[in-house]
Amino acid sequence: MLRPYQSALNAGIKASWRSGNRNVIGVLPTGGGKTVCMASLCAENHSPQIAIAHRQELVGQISLALARSGLYHRIVAPERTIRFIVQQHMDELGNHFYQPHAELAVAGVDTLIRRTDDLATFLKRCSLWIIDEAHHLLAENKWGQAVKACPNARGLGLTAT
Repeated sequence: MLRPYQSALNAGIKASWRSGNRNVIGVLPTGGGKTVCMASLCAENHSPQIAIAHRQELVGQISLALARSGLYHRIVAPERTIRFIVQQHMDELGNHFYQPHAELAVAGVDTLIRRTDDLATFLKRCSLWIIDEAHHLLAENKWGQAVKACPNARGLGLTAT
């Protein structure tokens, strides 16, 4: 269940998309629940989508938020990271929500860039990309490369900055 300010953020994001904005930024302070908002939006989107984070720790946090929402997803990360995240799911939820070919993915930006060719078909089908720590996003950096790998998707950048 979202808190009122999180519901307001998600409503504003969806209104912005409906009004024709392809890419939107959402800002909440640190600890405000951006990852929970992200999981809620992912649950409402029933087509291929990807959440992208800066570090493996954040990939794990996003994955756990998706799992708490009952969302099966793939994890684009090194095998040891995937095993660690799956164990987190098991420890907290008694089940894991990792599914290697799911239509919802969570990825570390560096791993995603290295695997763009392998993931090209999926990325072209994505209708939504979400970037955590979006204040890093510039067209010419790795974040911009990640966005360009999803040419048919609308976007959401989340940040506390």
